[in-house]
Amino acid sequence: MLETHKELAKEIIRLTKKKNVELATVSIGNATSFQVNVRNQKIDLLKEAGSSGVTITLCNQQRRSTLTSNDLRIEAIEPLINSTIETLPYMGQDEYYSLPDSHEQGRAEGDLEVYDSRYSTVESQDKIARALELEQETLQQDQRLQTEQSDYSDMISHWVYADSNGFVDGYTKTHYSTGMSAFVEDASEQGENKARKQTDGWYSFVSQHDELEEVSLIAQKTAERVLGKLGTRKPKTQQCPIVFSPEMARGFLSGVCSAISGGNIYRKNSFLVDQLNAKVAHENINLVDDPLIPKKLGSRYFDSEGVKAKPLVLIEKGILKNYMLSTYSAKKLGMRTTGHSGGISNVVLSPGNYAEQELISSVKNGLYLTSLSGQGANITSGDYSRGAKGIWIENGKLSYPVSEFTIASTFQNILQNITMIASEVDARSSILSPAFKVDSMSVSGT
Repeated sequence: MLETHKELAKEIIRLTKKKNVELATVSIGNATSFQVNVRNQKIDLLKEAGSSGVTITLCNQQRRSTLTSNDLRIEAIEPLINSTIETLPYMGQDEYYSLPDSHEQGRAEGDLEVYDSRYSTVESQDKIARALELEQETLQQDQRLQTEQSDYSDMISHWVYADSNGFVDGYTKTHYSTGMSAFVEDASEQGENKARKQTDGWYSFVSQHDELEEVSLIAQKTAERVLGKLGTRKPKTQQCPIVFSPEMARGFLSGVCSAISGGNIYRKNSFLVDQLNAKVAHENINLVDDPLIPKKLGSRYFDSEGVKAKPLVLIEKGILKNYMLSTYSAKKLGMRTTGHSGGISNVVLSPGNYAEQELISSVKNGLYLTSLSGQGANITSGDYSRGAKGIWIENGKLSYPVSEFTIASTFQNILQNITMIASEVDARSSILSPAFKVDSMSVSGT
């Protein structure tokens, strides 16, 4: 598949040069996916799907236009190129648009193991059986549990990029996911949410099939998380420490990454504008974007414009060292690309020396945060206010579930007050983060 796409990409580039196009880029993608959803030991959804497409950008005299097609035949693509060329004189000029310097392009060395060669050997009936088994195992944990959904999915994708610099390359990635979502009717006589449905779940998401978490462990974690919400209360309004679970930590770091991205920097839509080499976080914060970690979900050989992948230090001992830049955003800022066209790869918050339980034990009165909602994370101003759920901590122990409240601070204050970082990393995302403790935030409850 990759070789076929490479030949097509080369042919398209040759065609654009014959038509005197100054700059051209070609991106060709193809993906095949499988998904099964199960409920009450019956299949709710069974879907196998395939998609393919090509995206071509043409530029003459700093005027550019982009075309897309799901038809990968050159005879179907050429008329689209012709009509796009005709529109170029009517496009606005953009002095910052260009291809990367060719010496910046290339493929990272080694095997990142983002492709599982055994993908085609996993039978459909085994995928369905896994989803059925997961539901069954979960419901056996406690008779009060009911199914929302048990699922399994996988995908194989092939991607090729080429441009008029002469760069042509591509790679294949695989993803596997399985998860369970369950609920229980909250009949507690103590909590404020009795007779309400409490829902939660757990999942595994990996690039290699044999690294999927065991069904029994997913079932156990799902049951623990759902049953742990029984008797939920609303906390009192106060200032207190908050321990961000790994899932919530990566959500917060996602906002930080957006603030570090070049597009938001040159648009001045970030609280980190003009903060390079400034202290923006606690000295124990070390944040790196590393595309070269084998088997991780965000690993890549080059970015979406062919710039060779390499690790980039974002924050070192609390100091902001780099923005994440594409060729375009770099030119806007008078800088060099960092290989981040297309966004982050694997953002890694360096683990600390504490077990997660030690973070909890260090809190006399505070919150273990497990869920956030709402759109109150403003990376331009830095304001951070979100609806939240979690488990209240009393005297260093998880005591009772809490919900229907808001936590508030700013990105700046949170980053400066992350005083403890756990050692266990959640790798089910392209943001790899352990739990961390923020010394003080506002909780708005009763």
